[in-house]
Formats: sequence, C-alpha cells, structure tokens
Amino acid sequence: MKRLLNSRFLLALAGALIAGYALYASLYWPFRTALFPRVVGVPLMTLSLLELLLCAAGAELEREGHAVDFELTTDIEPGVARRRTIAIFSWTFGFFLLILLVGFPLAVPLFVFLYLKLAGGEAWLLTLLLTLLSWLTMEGLFNRLLHLPFSQGWIFSLWG
Repeated sequence: MKRLLNSRFLLALAGALIAGYALYASLYWPFRTALFPRVVGVPLMTLSLLELLLCAAGAELEREGHAVDFELTTDIEPGVARRRTIAIFSWTFGFFLLILLVGFPLAVPLFVFLYLKLAGGEAWLLTLLLTLLSWLTMEGLFNRLLHLPFSQGWIFSLWG
C-alpha cells in the first residue's frame, strides 16, 4: 500500500478528480461554454487514469545513474543575478498592472512595445512589427474570431 500512495499516484488521482469534476460540471452547459473544459478535461482524465494504472501496476522503470540535482549557475555573480531577477519580476508585475489599468487587449501590445524598446533595446522596425503582430493577434484572433470578452480595465471603466 505504501508503494501505491506515492506522489505520482496522488498527483494523478488529483488530476483525474479535477478533470472528472470539470467534465461533470460541463454536462448541461451550452456547447460553446463547455468546449474549453471538455477539450482540456478529456485528455487530462485520460492521461491521469493511465498514470493511475501505471502506478497501481507497479510499472516503475529502473533508473540508471544518479538523480539530477537542481543547481543554480555559478558563472554569474550574485549581485547580477539578483538585479536580473528583480528586473524580470518588475516587468511581470508591470504587465499585470497594465492589464488591470487598460485591459488585456491593450496591455499586450503596449507591454510588447515597452519591453522590446526599453529592456531589449531592439530596433524601431522590429519593435513596431512585433507590436503590430501582437495587436493583430489580440484583435483578430481573440476579439473578432473567437469573440472573447475582456474587461475594459480600470481607466476605461472610470470613463464610461
């Protein structure tokens, strides 16, 4: 029994339960509403059940060699690594703040432009082309093709 209740088995059980609930909850939803939980839930349920069977059957493969330990790089000075970590977390926090302030469809191209220009130091042509591509993706794919509603953002909510 101890061999059965390992972390792989428990993770697969949790995945199967979550997928089962998502599939059950979406049974009586309209087709478009239920599409995402079903598209994600069916493969998750299938793979989780397969993992449960492999764990229950004891199909653990013999591993050769030693386990690989996680090791941070030693080539970079700690001060440089700290500054880089703070910078990427700041950009991530800034992106979330942009989403709250102006909404997702405007935040993505604005963030792409700012990141490429300020952090990446890219040329104007590449920056503008990738910004245009991100805007076309947000507008064309998510707004016009999929008709996904995004919130306006706090700034636009205050105006109207």
